[in-house]
Amino acid sequence: MRRMAVAATVAVLVGMLLTACAPRVSRPDVHLVGVRLGGLGLRGGLVYVQLSVVNPNDFPLEATGLTYNLGLRDPTTGGDGEWVDLAEGRFGESVRVGARDSSIVEIPVEFTYTGAGAALRSILDRGTLSYRVSGAVALSRPLRTEVPYRHSGTVAVLRAQ
Repeated sequence: MRRMAVAATVAVLVGMLLTACAPRVSRPDVHLVGVRLGGLGLRGGLVYVQLSVVNPNDFPLEATGLTYNLGLRDPTTGGDGEWVDLAEGRFGESVRVGARDSSIVEIPVEFTYTGAGAALRSILDRGTLSYRVSGAVALSRPLRTEVPYRHSGTVAVLRAQ
């Protein structure tokens, strides 16, 4: 009986020690900083969405990719406008952000005019867009986990040169 009590105490102490040594991961801040128009075709187009990933941690973060869901506010509906889903997908390239550093990740996003035509036309005329982006960053180091993000704002659209 005494051996079981000692074994349980040792197990609890080892668990506490391992928990204390594991790094606490603060959520990275992901937000859209720019959109560059890649090209337009008959059925849709290509934009390069620039996301800033800010690492508030004291250690580097490595990710195997991220998911995104990009919506635009349709300014033609008046008032606050309605949201139009522009694109969603997965960016599968590795991303590394140093300790207390940031990195810009540029994601090619293809879209169709279906459902977003009026919003896109207005955006091209005005040169700005109100957006909301959400998704998850798939961290691979220091812990293997998915960290959700959500951000909204307004950015200027840079036209292809």
